Amino acid sequence: MDSGVMTHMGGPMTAEQAKARLEVERTRQTALGISYWPIFHLVSGEHVGCAGLRPFHDEHRVYELGVHIAPKFWGGRFGEEAAHAVIEYAFETLGALVLTAGHGPKNINSKDLLERLGYTFSHEEPWGAQEIMHPFYRLKPEQYRR
Repeated sequence: MDSGVMTHMGGPMTAEQAKARLEVERTRQTALGISYWPIFHLVSGEHVGCAGLRPFHDEHRVYELGVHIAPKFWGGRFGEEAAHAVIEYAFETLGALVLTAGHGPKNINSKDLLERLGYTFSHEEPWGAQEIMHPFYRLKPEQYRR
């Protein structure tokens, strides 16, 4: 993934860390039907980023939404379009009760996206290897803005 994106996610990964992450995603996809799925530009075929779900702590039928778009595609609404697809999958296919999402403390664009989708602030918690406090938001099906 692009270093500009990784800045908001705790920094770059080593090759070994990236392989381990890919294995986690494969395992989740097989066991739970969720992971972070790649996003490709329909015309050029370029890799735009990824979006998906992961379990949120131990909460039953509560998933965390993640959307990570390469800087070249920022501002093109790829993240918003991907988020809509993932949210609809979570609520309509998985029967999610609630979705959660967080963002880097300085990532205002992600905050704005979550609010446009209907998420509301719920709490802060430490995130990543450095355990930096990140804001988190929650979304119930009735709050979702299509």
